[in-house]
Amino acid sequence: MKKKKNRNLGKHIKGPLFRRYFLFTAMVVMLALIMLGGTMIVFTASQWWNERTDALLENAHSIVNAIRAKDPDRFLRDGPEMDDFIDNLKIVSNATNSDFFLTDNDGRVIACKEAGRVEKLDDCVYHAGLQITENYMLRAMRSGFRDYINDEVFGSGKFVIAVPVVINDTPIGVLFGVEDAITGLLPYVLSILKTFFYAMLISLLLCIVIIYFFTRGIAEPLYEMEEVTKHFAKGEFQHRANENYKRGYLSEFAVALNQMADELAVEEEAQRSFIANVSHELKTPMTSIGGFIDGILDGTIPKEEETQYLRIVSKEIRRLSRIVVSMLNLSKIEAGEVDLAPVKYDIGAQLFETLLPFERTINDKDIQVEGFEEMGVVNVTADRDLIQQVIFNLLDNAVKFTPEHGTILVTANATEHGVRVTIRNSGAGVASEEIARIFERFYKVDKSRSFDVKGVGLGLYIVKTIINMHDGTIRASSKEGEYTEFSFELPN
Repeated sequence: MKKKKNRNLGKHIKGPLFRRYFLFTAMVVMLALIMLGGTMIVFTASQWWNERTDALLENAHSIVNAIRAKDPDRFLRDGPEMDDFIDNLKIVSNATNSDFFLTDNDGRVIACKEAGRVEKLDDCVYHAGLQITENYMLRAMRSGFRDYINDEVFGSGKFVIAVPVVINDTPIGVLFGVEDAITGLLPYVLSILKTFFYAMLISLLLCIVIIYFFTRGIAEPLYEMEEVTKHFAKGEFQHRANENYKRGYLSEFAVALNQMADELAVEEEAQRSFIANVSHELKTPMTSIGGFIDGILDGTIPKEEETQYLRIVSKEIRRLSRIVVSMLNLSKIEAGEVDLAPVKYDIGAQLFETLLPFERTINDKDIQVEGFEEMGVVNVTADRDLIQQVIFNLLDNAVKFTPEHGTILVTANATEHGVRVTIRNSGAGVASEEIARIFERFYKVDKSRSFDVKGVGLGLYIVKTIINMHDGTIRASSKEGEYTEFSFELPN
């Protein structure tokens, strides 16, 4: 048994549902991790940019603050003060791996870490001939700036900061700081990517293991339910889905599936019973009709008895007609081919008129009919022909199941919302466990009404269907050994 379960599990894992769900979930997790990595790199690069430019600005301000109290003319021509300034440029540039240089107010470089003073700038491979454009100078002189720049002035992929140099309220130029963004950022990002890659790899492997077991936990019950539904499709309703799953929604689904199987089994049994009943009901009168007619034709039945047997044949033909009409009516109603044609009429008069064809049976069984004496005019708006069928079926049941010397009570009263009709007959009644199913299609109360050999379990189902078509309600109640009562209400 265990080997078989393992084989089924392997089959389920290789199934399309498991593969699709597993791959989809794994791809979602991987995509989420990649998006997380990309977002982290963007924010990390932005943070690195802010930190680097903050550091460049801080160093630039420290250089400028060192000469803020100097004499501007002396600073520009005096050797020691300028030499000290250039030494600071060299120290800060080397410490930050960047390039600091000083321009005059026109954007010409006058000092740098490589060549020193202005007279030596022609020997500097970095700043010889460098001219800062007017646009940059205006931005720098106004309040300074920091930016990521790609152009011919500073080059491609550069972080640039600019701080105006003011000595004793006299602007003498701008201090620029330039750093290669790629050279500085790339190792930083690569180190983060390396760390993130290992973390992502471990997380992804862990997620794949979790997804595998989670997907298997979902797919396996679904495959089991699929097997059960295949049995249902074959009409094998004895199979049931396992309802003891850890996940509540799967258990609820299994419970619903089993409930459906129970209902299908009941429906299947009812249909089989219906077919058996119809076959019997059609076969019995047809056999009788054929036998009596053959007896008349071949002379087996004497001439003086032919009329008696022809009456029996007529009765059996009417019985066949009722069965066929019931089946046709059921077929039309379920196919939606019956349209309501409501009219206003007196349902009390209809009750009396429908009872007249049962007069002979009522007299033969000495049944007392009550309720018509107190019944007045009770108007209702409904499809007269369909309600006629409802009343006929209910009265037919009442007359059929009322014992000799019994009583039938018929009432019709106007209510606040419409009309209520009640038909009660004395007799054996219906068991409480069967009264709830009495309106089901094909259902026939065999135990308590075993003397009913003419029904096939369609009459009351058709009655309820017609009442529902009118947006009405119908109820049945019974007390064994005393009475059975049917009551329906039709809206105004």
